[in-house]
Amino acid sequence: MAFTYYLLQIPQLLFFVLIISFGAFCAGLATYLFRKYIRIKVLRSHNEVTGFLFMAIASFYALLLGFVVFVVWGQLNETQSNVSLEGSSAMGLYRDIKFYPDTSNSKKLMTVYFDFVFNVVNEEIPNMAEMKPSRKTAESFSKVFYEMERLDPKTPFQVQLVAQMFKHLNELAVYRELRTSSIEAEIPPLMWLPIIVGAIIVLICAMLVDIEHTRMHIGLNSLLGGFIGMLLFIIILLDHPFTGSLSIKPKSYMQIFTQEQWDNELSHKLKK
Repeated sequence: MAFTYYLLQIPQLLFFVLIISFGAFCAGLATYLFRKYIRIKVLRSHNEVTGFLFMAIASFYALLLGFVVFVVWGQLNETQSNVSLEGSSAMGLYRDIKFYPDTSNSKKLMTVYFDFVFNVVNEEIPNMAEMKPSRKTAESFSKVFYEMERLDPKTPFQVQLVAQMFKHLNELAVYRELRTSSIEAEIPPLMWLPIIVGAIIVLICAMLVDIEHTRMHIGLNSLLGGFIGMLLFIIILLDHPFTGSLSIKPKSYMQIFTQEQWDNELSHKLKK
């Protein structure tokens, strides 16, 4: 389990303040110690070259961070899209089962299906927030396949409806697999190495720029460190789509229970 996951267990606002403060403190302290203990006489005479190199290195580092943010943002959008498609398939399957002619097998299928939906909402998604699998949900999903195979369609309409049910069920299986596998799609630990080393190199270059006023130099570098910390916060937050304040919720699955309530109320009114 990634170290960044544990960081997201901290309240999001507090974590935001801490990572910015940490970046600003480290940059400011490093600049203070550099100005106090390291004396390089040629700094001012080479300020133009140093400033040019600093701008070049900072630009490449900004490009690296932009690329990482683009990747994790794309993964988040893709995961949200897959979850939406999964929810659509789940709702379509519910309607197919709901309007299948009343038989003992179809009623049992609906019971098993609701058990699966309940497990997704109350166990699988919360487990994914902790980056853990859900065996209970997988077992209940297999039962849906088993009960659907036991349906015995008699009329052409029922045969067509069962075929549609299997279509939605297979789509649901595909999108659910994409969702569950997305908890492993995080930034590899090796990828964090250039991100951290790049931040250190940028801060070193910022310290080599000769600014006459010591406090201004420390303040500017502290702002730079805080800004880098803010970008790292965004990357960490987007890297775990089911954890933190931006976590994906199973709204479509929860809508199935609401739809069932509405359908029962409508059925009761029509019978009057």
